[in-house]
Amino acid sequence: MAGAAVGGLREFIEEHRRILVYGAGGGGDAAGAVYFYSKVKRLGGDPVLAALVWERHPIDPYPGPIPIESLVDAEYLGWTLARVTGATRAMRPHGEVKPQIARVAGALGVEAYAVDATKGAEGVLEALETAAEELGVEAVIGVDVGGDILAKGCEEDLWSPLADALSLYALSETRMPALLVVQGPGADGELPPSTVLRYIARLASQGGLIGVSGVEKADLPLIEKALEASLSEASRIPYRAFKGDYGVAHIRGGTRSVEVTPLQASAYILDPVKAYEDSPLAQAVAGTRGVNRAREELNRLCVYTELDLELDLSRLSESGASADPVKLRSEGRARLRRLGCSPPPCPR
Repeated sequence: MAGAAVGGLREFIEEHRRILVYGAGGGGDAAGAVYFYSKVKRLGGDPVLAALVWERHPIDPYPGPIPIESLVDAEYLGWTLARVTGATRAMRPHGEVKPQIARVAGALGVEAYAVDATKGAEGVLEALETAAEELGVEAVIGVDVGGDILAKGCEEDLWSPLADALSLYALSETRMPALLVVQGPGADGELPPSTVLRYIARLASQGGLIGVSGVEKADLPLIEKALEASLSEASRIPYRAFKGDYGVAHIRGGTRSVEVTPLQASAYILDPVKAYEDSPLAQAVAGTRGVNRAREELNRLCVYTELDLELDLSRLSESGASADPVKLRSEGRARLRRLGCSPPPCPR
């Protein structure tokens, strides 16, 4: 574990100029990472953009993350890392899919990197290590929009914990200096802002808060390009908050809502090792070499993951039945409890 910088973001960039800026949660976090990609670039660093490739069910109805072996017009750099451009797409059983990281790379006119989650937590860690070896990356900043990467597993509103748990493990274990950024507390409509802020305060009390930042006008040109190309609703919320939107926004087909305020334009820079030490979910997936094994470890904690939901949605779709994600999630969580899972306690 390399740990985080002692100083703030500026010092981190000055000390480690070539920095991997990594969208940690899959899907729209590829666009969410651009908030800090632009910041690193503007402050004199040499940012390299990457993201975990796992598209949401409406975009890719085949369950699970995208393996890099299915990418076309991509260059494989290792077991779990691939160089992508705006021309890259994924061949999936239900058809061709354009990953969000390829969309963003095309919009920015840069090469970017896809991280494969199908190989579990060790696979994500391997991708970060490969980036260091093959790309000359000196450090990494993991960006999570919303803050559910800090979840403990006991929360009623937690929808997509698996990708975040894999990434948090990797950020805590990489040999590179690393930072974790929560961009826009509650912006993804999962954990409420009050819960995310409470978890940030908990880390702050343990010395895990490195700094507080947020959207700046100077970063808007790149952010706007990325958001125009991406299909992410959550990653738009910090931008909307900065531009003055205020009130309730309904996202993810109405299954979730976000109270948009200036708070969502803020970002919190954290020590990923401290965050891992406070995360039952990241600890549960440690050492896994397959996403299904990681899912099973979270199921033992009564955590119904995004992969569980995608599998249930796919099963119903194949039978021709209509699917209500909210109902499916409720049923899935009840099923785990009947099987005798053991939920982690919620911190006070």
